[in-house]
Amino acid sequence: EQLDQKMLVVLRDGRHLVGTLRTFDQFSNMVLEDTSERRMLVVPRDDGNSDETICYQADIKLGLYIVRGDSVVLMGEVDDDVGLDGNEKIRIVSLEELEQLEEEEQKRKEEKGETSEQIDWEFDLDLVV
Repeated sequence: EQLDQKMLVVLRDGRHLVGTLRTFDQFSNMVLEDTSERRMLVVPRDDGNSDETICYQADIKLGLYIVRGDSVVLMGEVDDDVGLDGNEKIRIVSLEELEQLEEEEQKRKEEKGETSEQIDWEFDLDLVV
């Protein structure tokens, strides 16, 4: 049902891939076409309202991508054309702008003494030799 559909795949290392699902096998290995790595940064708004956040998003073009099934954490269908027009909470920026925003956010967190929590997707550590 999801063949030839645009999919978002979250990998164990935390990367988010967006591409067209072309094929898969019994081990959940898959081939994605026109793949991009989606990087996102969520920061509080500058207007002083701490409850409001804004999400900056940048896509890095990768092309044809083969994904090993055991590295997939989550997969779902995505429609990039819906809801971005006039959406004030998501802004699409270039990779350079996103990296600059990440540096600024890191400096802001260091000044406030906040720590960023990293998600650890490392399962099966007991199987590592």
